[in-house]
Amino acid sequence: MNLKYTYQLREPVQALLQEASRINSYKPQKYWYPLSMATYDIEEILAAVDSLCSFRTTMWEKTDEFERQFGAFAGSPEAIMVNSGSSADLLIAFALINPQTKFLNQGDEILVPSVTWPTQLWSPMMAGLKVRFVDTDPNTLNMDLDDLEAKIGPKTRAVSLVHLMGNPCDMDRVINICQKHNLILIEDCCEALGAKFKGKAVGTFGLTGSFSFFFSHHITTMEGGMIICQDQPLSDLFRLLRAHGWARNAKYAKPESVEGLDPRYMFLNWGFNVRPTELQAGFGLEQLRRLPAFNAQRLQNAVYFQKYLNRYSNIMRLMEVLPDAECSWFALPIMLSPECPFKKEDFLAYLEEQGVETRPIVAGNLARQPVCRLYPELQEGDLPGADAIHERGFYLGLHPFEAKKNLDRLAEVFEKFIGKTL
Repeated sequence: MNLKYTYQLREPVQALLQEASRINSYKPQKYWYPLSMATYDIEEILAAVDSLCSFRTTMWEKTDEFERQFGAFAGSPEAIMVNSGSSADLLIAFALINPQTKFLNQGDEILVPSVTWPTQLWSPMMAGLKVRFVDTDPNTLNMDLDDLEAKIGPKTRAVSLVHLMGNPCDMDRVINICQKHNLILIEDCCEALGAKFKGKAVGTFGLTGSFSFFFSHHITTMEGGMIICQDQPLSDLFRLLRAHGWARNAKYAKPESVEGLDPRYMFLNWGFNVRPTELQAGFGLEQLRRLPAFNAQRLQNAVYFQKYLNRYSNIMRLMEVLPDAECSWFALPIMLSPECPFKKEDFLAYLEEQGVETRPIVAGNLARQPVCRLYPELQEGDLPGADAIHERGFYLGLHPFEAKKNLDRLAEVFEKFIGKTL
């Protein structure tokens, strides 16, 4: 990347980083094994500072280049950057019901996972679609495909698939179900950047795919997200929805002039304002360069810890990855077995006391969240798989750095607790 101000700024910025590191080293840290760690360095900071110093801060050349490089990495001809992964999901939902596409009508039903981030609910609901929960397989943490087929009804028109924790779904069966029932498929890959099924990147199986670049994700732009799709008209619609419906943001469409309208202020559709910044795109370009090494190290660390857990496979395990899937490990999601001799709450309290940060698997069973009482369509019946994850699942961080020493220490922490209960 050609940074105009790199030479002048490198030394003072590096000095600031060293000072920040020195100061932070004196601060007591609650967690020696946190959920996430910073993955950016001086190159990302310089890319952001370069945009500030050149007075080009909203989306510009770096955004275009990041979109181009991301699309090439993800195996998609079209990539559209937005300010968050949640905004990516939002634009996808509104593109589905837009008069320009007519994929779906308001009131159509879309099936969503019961264990996922709430964005999967709010986006289609805000677009006027009817949401229905599908149960979750506690082994893979992905949609229970038997329940998916059972939930398809006369009003079902689409499936919102999530590759949770970087674990690809069984895409052969998903595609067969969608083709059999003439359903539109969209993919949320916010936790699955780099994951593949039978060599094909997730996000490229359906109509669209969404990605997130939040601080704790595979790459970070602090906040940020991306939409990928296969055809140019749909990608232009996303660009319009991204920024007010403004014609100047379309990449391919060449609108005809309209008498009495300034062509610089022509609006072709409605839209939001969820544009990214050049600072985010600069971060993204540097992070994308690091991504292959990040993902390789995540995989190595997951495999290493899996070997430790294998000795206690009767009471706990990591998620199951299908033979044809290449998991892009987002975290270390752990399921306790029904026969586990201790309570999850006691184990998590112990881990937290020992400096190991923990979280539920996303938000557990979303149908059990208080918000669902406000919306009748979210009051689903039995979801036994999601309940199992809610009650017996949690996850730990998985860092994209060499972590054998920390993982050995983590195993020792596990060992001390388990040894007292067996």
